Amino acid sequence: MDQLSGVELRHLRYFAVVAEAGTVTEAARRLRIAQPSLSQQIRTLERRVGTQLFRRLPQGMELTEAGRLLLDGVNRALGELSSSVSAARAEAPAVTVGVCRGVPQSVLAAAEHAITPDRRRRPAYQRVDSCLQRDLLLGASLAFGILRMPADTSGLRLRTVGNEPLGIVLHGRHPLADRSRLTWSDLCGQRLLWFPSERAPGYAAAVLKRLREHGWTPDTVPDDHGSHTLFRHRLIGDDALVALRTWSSSADDPDLVWRPVGPEPPHERLVLAAAAGTPWARHLTAGPGRTAT
Repeated sequence: MDQLSGVELRHLRYFAVVAEAGTVTEAARRLRIAQPSLSQQIRTLERRVGTQLFRRLPQGMELTEAGRLLLDGVNRALGELSSSVSAARAEAPAVTVGVCRGVPQSVLAAAEHAITPDRRRRPAYQRVDSCLQRDLLLGASLAFGILRMPADTSGLRLRTVGNEPLGIVLHGRHPLADRSRLTWSDLCGQRLLWFPSERAPGYAAAVLKRLREHGWTPDTVPDDHGSHTLFRHRLIGDDALVALRTWSSSADDPDLVWRPVGPEPPHERLVLAAAAGTPWARHLTAGPGRTAT
């Protein structure tokens, strides 16, 4: 690195243009700088390299052998630098997106279409519970969030990216599994495998309230691991335990089945959110199911 001390990129660029143009006058015209200033820059480069790079002839500037060696290296370096700059510009910047648990692929696809319609950005996902996303969005730690409603979304702009009815998930040999559709009375005596309500308190309260209105007030069994393997392990073989999930978020598991339940099942509404007034919020002002807060 000591050999490059004092040698700047502009010196090398000026040197390459003079070598190509053949005269300082023509090179100065191409570079749009004054001829005396360019001559001074070339002399400075020669001093810092420690050798003469040009022979000054009446008809122009001729490279010395040292100058030709340097020009070969400069051309390679400038070419590599140009390629690196182009690659850096083409690299899509990451956009941080908080995602609550259990979001199906269809919702992620809808969110990505809103966030990156031209594919110039790539989402960088972080698992963040719904209850935490508002503060992170308003504090600019997240650009977007995918969360379950209802939730406190004051100061946010929203766009609905998923709205599906909840159904019953149970193991394939469960006494209720042979029915194509369930009613609330069918669930009498069944316990509910349920996520920790503090992750999405508004959503949890709304769903459990709807169940009570339909006459089902189940004992809840905590599902606090976030692992599908443990989720299915809890359901398999237990004839008094079921779960509530949307059809699209139910894993393709041959040992589990999903059944619609009614009438008037609760819905899971997922929204894409951004802090109002930010550039990100503009992505949520168009499209189906948009909501502004």
